[in-house]
Amino acid sequence: MSKILIVTIGGSFQPIVTAIRSLQPVRIIFIASDGDKGSKSQVIGADTPCEIRRGAEIIERLPNIPTQVELGDKFQAERDLILLQNPDNLGECYLGATKCIRKLQQNPNAEIIADYTGGTKTMSAALVLAAVDCGIPLYLTVAGARENLIKFERGESTQLVNTNFPRA
Repeated sequence: MSKILIVTIGGSFQPIVTAIRSLQPVRIIFIASDGDKGSKSQVIGADTPCEIRRGAEIIERLPNIPTQVELGDKFQAERDLILLQNPDNLGECYLGATKCIRKLQQNPNAEIIADYTGGTKTMSAALVLAAVDCGIPLYLTVAGARENLIKFERGESTQLVNTNFPRA
């Protein structure tokens, strides 16, 4: 089976890199916001679009996520990048995630998993809904002790989320 990871991309690239390194998929599908200030730059941006910040100060700049995790030619933007025009529109986000999962499920040899750590709240909620509706495992990348409520810090881990909760 080939493991395919679907991730939502937001302002912080670090938890996405952690999830990729932890889960070790053979392919990654990135769901990102489009536009000039969209999160797509963390996926396809040239040079060093990923920033490590301390408040407003940029401490370090790093290459895009596919470069950091050494995807090489395994990453194909036209196939592996879903761009959302409005990352706060639940319908658009859900439709993008669901279409992606359903298409991947056509391959019986694909193990499809999702990590909803990044992105807007709406993007994350949509990926959770799509994953539960389509019956794929969900992961969340969290810091050991969540002391910073603004963003994740280094030292996080990726954990399977239990979606076997009672249904109404």
